[in-house]
Amino acid sequence: MKYLLLPFALIYRCIAVVRNWLFDWDVLKSKAYDVPVIVVGNITVGGTGKTPHVEYLVRLLSAKRRVAVVSRGYGRSTNGFVEVRPESDVRSVGDEPLQIKRKFSDVLVAVDEVRTHAIDHLLAADAADTFILDDAFQHRHVRAGLNIVLVDYNRPIFNDLMLPAGRLREPRSGIRRASIVLVTKCPEMLTDTEKQDFSRKLKSDAPVFFTTFGYGQLVPIGSSPAAPDLKGATVVVATGIARPEKLYSHLTSAGAKVVGLKFPDHHFFTPDDMDKIANAYQSIESEQKMVVVTEKDAMRLTPELTARLNGVPVYYLPIQVEFLAGQAQFDGLVEQFAESAVDISDKNCHAVANLRCFV
Repeated sequence: MKYLLLPFALIYRCIAVVRNWLFDWDVLKSKAYDVPVIVVGNITVGGTGKTPHVEYLVRLLSAKRRVAVVSRGYGRSTNGFVEVRPESDVRSVGDEPLQIKRKFSDVLVAVDEVRTHAIDHLLAADAADTFILDDAFQHRHVRAGLNIVLVDYNRPIFNDLMLPAGRLREPRSGIRRASIVLVTKCPEMLTDTEKQDFSRKLKSDAPVFFTTFGYGQLVPIGSSPAAPDLKGATVVVATGIARPEKLYSHLTSAGAKVVGLKFPDHHFFTPDDMDKIANAYQSIESEQKMVVVTEKDAMRLTPELTARLNGVPVYYLPIQVEFLAGQAQFDGLVEQFAESAVDISDKNCHAVANLRCFV
């Protein structure tokens, strides 16, 4: 099928190339700001782990700076600027911004499809002095000083095709605009040789770091009891994320048997979905059983929906970013940028010129 889509991919590629040229030649305008603006994005559609990496940056910077996270708010029912609050309706602001706000209640989180409008609004209100833009690498109307581009180790851009034949939003050469590249979802035992080979194939002059996800303890949702031991349990894993395979692998390695129920990415669960989950749970003969969702999915499970499960124990599994190497160097680059607002995408910058790849 992908070969049948190649003509359409070629058209999409041409459009993306021309659009980037227009920005490069200043025909289409990019707005620069006198405050630090950090973009976290990717070359492909979905599934690279942007939200945990945004949360990592929030933890890194919020102790010393007034950080604002700005997102488009994928799938929300509203338009324009909306400030996210812990009690916000997920359909009004999107699951990922709500997750970030509930985790960092003191950090300003806003959604706006026009990122320049959001930044202008927050600067006028003197609400923040540092901005993290989630999923905005192709949103070139903002000229970010620091572009952090994520690449999924398991689906590398150098083996991918343009939409709709593949998952590339723009040609893989777009990674040359990156200030820093993070290769995500890596195997924990990745060798130095494998890192060097992957970095070489990326063809990026930016420093490259490799990360994986560490999983926390199961957190009960609603009136569910304290989480039982995973070892020997049968787990119904209901997910509305792009790539749940790493979650499956983690639960399996913890000794659980996984029954997967996959829903579309950013899926808003319905009462019928809850019935499907409950039926899957009830069909398991083992007494040691539970339902597990991701933290992002938990944002979309309202009390009304969980009540429909009729006492089925439900938990979410939080994750956080772990660096395979070079964490202190990465932190130093980000903090240096935030303090000086120097555009480290400039290839003449001393920090980048002397920091090619951490393995």
